[in-house]
Amino acid sequence: MTSQRAKSHPAALLALTVLAFGVLGCGRGDPEARIAALEAELREARAEATAEASGVDAPAEGAPEGTFVEEDFDGESSAFSVGEGVSLDNGALLLGPFKECANDVANFDAPVGCLVVCQTCGTAVSNYHLTVSFAFEEGVSEREFGVILRLADVDGDGLLDREDYLLALGFNIFENRWRVYLHEPDRLDPWREVSSDQAGFLQSGRMNQLEVSVTDSGGLMEIRLNERQLERLTGGQAEPGQRLVEPWIDAGAVGFIGLGRGVQARFDDFVLEPTA
Repeated sequence: MTSQRAKSHPAALLALTVLAFGVLGCGRGDPEARIAALEAELREARAEATAEASGVDAPAEGAPEGTFVEEDFDGESSAFSVGEGVSLDNGALLLGPFKECANDVANFDAPVGCLVVCQTCGTAVSNYHLTVSFAFEEGVSEREFGVILRLADVDGDGLLDREDYLLALGFNIFENRWRVYLHEPDRLDPWREVSSDQAGFLQSGRMNQLEVSVTDSGGLMEIRLNERQLERLTGGQAEPGQRLVEPWIDAGAVGFIGLGRGVQARFDDFVLEPTA
């Protein structure tokens, strides 16, 4: 069952994403100036894109963007598209196995398709609260899978291309470990591990409960696994207990991702709620 409370406007928000990366590419000598300019352009362009797409005045500052989605995968899914490597089985979504995935290709030119994006959640969700259940299904247990925390898909093709920005959380059942990966656009070696740790409370063979809360206009991301805090990520001034991630994009899409070939994961009870 899927419920929606608002309409999203992918075309207008895609233009916004392209603009954001244009700003990111400028002023490479001063990273802080680039990020500040990007944030300013994002705020202005997001309001203009939303107003143009909806035909109404821009929403008040702090208004949520995106669409509320609740998906239990009991029937056909309207939020996630099934296809190669993505299927529905007994009230859950199965991701994988794939032949070749993101971290199997260190320096790639071809797009990587080991992911599925929530199509009805919105392409520029900033503040949000996400919950989902997941488990290792079968395959190579040392290969990783996980959740897309933020994706800026520049050309909107549903693939991970060299010019795309990705922040993803991966789980390794064999090592009982989690990692946060950053795919930085237009770099020879785009992949970087920005945070990782052991996850002694990651349950093998059982469904795990993931919760992600994003606040501060998309600038602070808190991640909890099975009711325990994993990490707090930020793109701004990092306070004690927070990890700075650069570059940082304050809006994007969410979904699921395979970070290694030959592994299959099960996802269920997905809820995405944009927040003010």
